[in-house]
This record gives sequence, structure tokens and C-alpha cells, in this order.
Amino acid sequence: MELEKTVERIVPKNFKSREEYLLYLRHVFVYEVLESYINSTDKVLEIGFGEGYGTKMISRFADSVIGLDVNEEAVNYAGKRYGSDNCSFEHFDGDRVPFENEEFDAVVSYQVIEHIENDKQYLEEIARVLKKGGTLLLTTPNRRHRLEREQEPWNPFHIREYSASQLSSLLEEIFSKVEIQGVNAQEVVRKIEVDRVKRGITLKKLVPNFMQRYLYGDFMKKYDTSCFFLDENAPEGLDLFAVCTK
Repeated sequence: MELEKTVERIVPKNFKSREEYLLYLRHVFVYEVLESYINSTDKVLEIGFGEGYGTKMISRFADSVIGLDVNEEAVNYAGKRYGSDNCSFEHFDGDRVPFENEEFDAVVSYQVIEHIENDKQYLEEIARVLKKGGTLLLTTPNRRHRLEREQEPWNPFHIREYSASQLSSLLEEIFSKVEIQGVNAQEVVRKIEVDRVKRGITLKKLVPNFMQRYLYGDFMKKYDTSCFFLDENAPEGLDLFAVCTK
């Protein structure tokens, strides 16, 4: 059984273009960063795990992790592929998080909030299941380099996209401490992503798959997660990375 790639779900295999592979690396990078924020004794919840590879990464340095997703197919797939004694996957309705108050030391929510109609209610549910002093780690696309002022998201799956100041204001309504950084990249990698967004289409629509390696070499050997870094100048980030304390 293989989980189907979608516009909003990265499956870590058979990358067809530089853009697709670099987007995957950018996601892997922010999972690697988690090791600096999560302790080996922590019970962690991830909401909206996508394919499941990131949840499995968390299980390597946390005491335990549970991945939640509204897609039952993804839950079944991830459970079979990545499930273990300290890594499990559950389905939920997308509304109420199905756990008791103050049950988790950390909650991870990557590239999810932009899909949520009632973003404040979503964050309040996360705060409810976090222990006092617990941490929410969240990423979302940075609208600054994607949209013009007042422009609605061109991605049909995104209800809204946030600037650093908008995201900070929302999070500060619920959490006692909020720190926002940008997920940035080396200039050559950043330019590839900025150009992709400006076109509003992926390079593979312009260049056939079989031409990608001919034009760009073996891009899977050329790039890795060291191309990315956290930038204290959050507005310049490709994505926003928020660390919030309850």
C-alpha cells in the first residue's frame, strides 16, 4: 500500500523536480529542529501528520508520540509503515482533540493552521491538551513572499496565510510566551522557491520530468537539510516557525 501524493501531502519517494525535493527537505529540516525543543521524557502530540515520516522522526528523541489526522487512509498507512511501541497514529474529526486536559508536554502542528476555518478555536484546543509550561511548535507559510497586500491565497486549500505579525498576535491571545522565527534557506535555494511561488506553478509543468536531471544534475545529491536555517528575522522566512509556551 502506498499513500498518494497530493498538493498538500509530501510522500518521501520518487521526487520529480528540484522544487518538490527542496520542499520535502524544508519539511524535514523543521522536524530535525524539534530535537532542540523536545526532551527524551516528553509525551508529544502531532496534529496533521501528512504521510507520517515526521512523526516517526519525533519518536526517535521523545518518550512517545501520537499522530492525529482527519484522513483515515493516512492514519492506516502511517500506522502500518511507522507505528512502534512509542509511535502511534489516530483519526480525529478535525474539531475536538480527543484527549484529556494537560496530557501532553509538547504539540507539533506543521503546515496545518492555514487550512483551519476557526484558527483561534484550533489553538485553544491545543492549549487545552498541553500541560502547564508545555510547548506548541508550529509552522505555516509566510504570506509576505507569497501574496500581495490584501490578496487571498492562490492555494485553494489554504483558508488564509499569515504574516509574522498576524501570527504572533493570534498566538499571543492564547499562549503566555510566543517566539517566531523564519525558516530560511541559502540564497540559491531560496531563489528557487521564490521563483516557484511567483509563477504559481511548479517547474515540472514547464520542464518534463525526464529533463530535470539533465538540466540540474542529480538534485537529490546536490541538496540536503543543511541548505536551510532558522532566521531571527521572521518576515524574511519562507515559512514561519513559532515556539509557544502555555
